[in-house]
Amino acid sequence: MNKIVNFLGKPRTIENVIKNRKISWLELFYDLIFAVVFSRLTESLLEHQTLTGFINAILTFFWLIWG
Repeated sequence: MNKIVNFLGKPRTIENVIKNRKISWLELFYDLIFAVVFSRLTESLLEHQTLTGFINAILTFFWLIWG
C-alpha cells in the first residue's frame, strides 16, 4: 500500500489549485469520446437485455477504461 501512495503522490486539497492550468484539446476530445461511447454502450445495453448483451457491454466498458 505504501508503494502505491508513493507512486500516486499525496492528493491535492481543494484549496491547493494549480494556477494557470489549461485543459488541452486532447483532454477535451478524450472526454467527448468517453461520453459518446458510454452513451452508446448504455443504449446498446437497453436494447439487448440478455446475458450476451450484458457481457458485451462489460467487455466494451473495460476496453474503454483500459485505453
